[in-house]
Amino acid sequence: MAREDDRPTCEVWFATPEAANRLDPARLDPSERVAWNRLRTSRRRLDWAASRALKQAVSDDAPGDGTSSLSHSRGHATVARAFGSASIGVDLEWLAPRDFLGLARTAFAPDEVLELESLKEPARLCARFYEYWTLKEAFAKALQLPLADALGQCRFAVAGTAAARLPTSQAWRAVVYAPRALLRLAVVSVGGPAPSRSALPLTVEWPPRREADWPVVRSLDSAGTAGLAPC
Repeated sequence: MAREDDRPTCEVWFATPEAANRLDPARLDPSERVAWNRLRTSRRRLDWAASRALKQAVSDDAPGDGTSSLSHSRGHATVARAFGSASIGVDLEWLAPRDFLGLARTAFAPDEVLELESLKEPARLCARFYEYWTLKEAFAKALQLPLADALGQCRFAVAGTAAARLPTSQAWRAVVYAPRALLRLAVVSVGGPAPSRSALPLTVEWPPRREADWPVVRSLDSAGTAGLAPC
């Protein structure tokens, strides 16, 4: 039997683009119907439909008023749900090509910029940039920070180490997954009981509902540990 402190502090669901076909428009609330009717491009409608269908599936799995967070990218979607009093944040990003160094120099912390500048292989630079970006956006949601503030204040390279420096004194846990080779998913829980280092979030794929075992890119917690997987 699992110990109390080994239970997951949150769970994260991931949906493939076919989830969009499972959306039940009759279950949308009035504000969601307005948002849906305003969408004009097929890409935005696919993202929106997949994420709201997943949100409906998560609600059906365990109805309740717990806190949750939502993200989508390229037709894929994710919903993270916190247990107890913790707050939650999640971000999902497709590894699209960008001016990674230009963006980092504008918005990231100096140590993070130095690390990205040291990565000579384009694939590693791309993966590490999105690792940082998803963590920062997930923390922005969990801490209720403007994204612009979180980009600079939530730091994941400190003096050349894989450490973290966050603008909070609460206990927290963060994990970055690669649910698909070209996707990065970061889930963050903040507050509540101090998370156990051994208790990763429960991970689920849908449709249909099945537990998942995605590669972990990085796992961090407020106790000061940081695990970094090679990319």
